[in-house]
Amino acid sequence: MIILHIFTEESSIKNVFDAILPQILPDNVSFFIHPHQGRQDLEIALQKTVPSISKIPNARVLITRDQDEDDCKELKNKLLNMVSGKCFCDYFVRIVCRELESWFLGDLDAIEKAYPRFKAQQYAKKPHFRAVDTIKKPSEFLRQILPEYSNRRSLPKLETSSKIATFMNLNNNKSLSFNNTINAIKKLCEFES
Repeated sequence: MIILHIFTEESSIKNVFDAILPQILPDNVSFFIHPHQGRQDLEIALQKTVPSISKIPNARVLITRDQDEDDCKELKNKLLNMVSGKCFCDYFVRIVCRELESWFLGDLDAIEKAYPRFKAQQYAKKPHFRAVDTIKKPSEFLRQILPEYSNRRSLPKLETSSKIATFMNLNNNKSLSFNNTINAIKKLCEFES
């Protein structure tokens, strides 16, 4: 039995993994998601928790973190250096470009199913949606285009991720970051799509 341990920067991405992992993992793989209270908390866990968890037989580790304003390659190298020599099982680091909400913007149909007042067709051909990972502030962008939240100051991330995640299409997402993360999970769990 393979045990996939996913370390995340925050709780809203846990909703996504809880929704999508049962769809793609074979029966011989179980998973635990370890959400943290921001990047510093995650980095502490990489130093203290990952070494012990990675010694569990058949463990696999996936580390995810939002890119935000950081350079993607530098951030990934920083995280890889933090676990290098301390993680004793197969692992991957995946950077969510730029924020989790890019994954949602990559699947406009899922947004529409979660929020029926949103009309995916109005946005599908707009330039932003050809390369959703390049949108600078995807959470702000998503807040602005969702009628339910357009008058709020910030997006309720836990609520939004919980609603949209259940409708995400794993085979048709325009976010390369999302697709790279799904592929990393498949590789860690040793199965082909």
